[in-house]
Amino acid sequence: MTQRDMRPLPGRQVVLVPFGESHLRDPQYLAWLRDRDVVRTLNLPAYYNSQVSFAELEAYCRHLCESATDYFYAIELLPAGRFIGTAKLGAVNAYAGTADIGIMIGARDVWGRGLATDVIATICQNAFNDLGLRRLTAGAMAINPAMIRVFEKLGFRREGCFRQHDRLGDNYIDHIHLGCLHQEFTIPVAVGEAHA
Repeated sequence: MTQRDMRPLPGRQVVLVPFGESHLRDPQYLAWLRDRDVVRTLNLPAYYNSQVSFAELEAYCRHLCESATDYFYAIELLPAGRFIGTAKLGAVNAYAGTADIGIMIGARDVWGRGLATDVIATICQNAFNDLGLRRLTAGAMAINPAMIRVFEKLGFRREGCFRQHDRLGDNYIDHIHLGCLHQEFTIPVAVGEAHA
């Protein structure tokens, strides 16, 4: 798997590295996507309702890695470089200056440590400062208020609510659409750091 023009993106607690063959073949990756607690808020009903196969996962990853409009990253925890999830800057439109963000932290033992904030801040910094984008979007199921708070903390604003848009089992759930312009993006001060 090869991806063009990608370099590692260091954050405070994580580094985003180009997704590669070693990540695809890590048994944990497939296990995460078969874990209903991990995929329940990702709006992937096919994964939630049945066991995704390795062949399906491989086809998806290869498509993203070969795409001209997607940047697909593995999230590695610093300092050791443990693979804990994936992040995507997708549907990049250089002409309009827009893209959409997706994130999955699959390793449940690191949930609640502020890693999602670090990942999204890192990908936003790259998108705005290095790629020259002007607007980023993201979406979250309404049953995932923690992720919505993460985006809002970084300057994203709620731009819409698609009522009963997502399905989880027999339930229909609102989908919250968020957007952030470059000038609205805010990097939160980490605990113990002084304000600049």
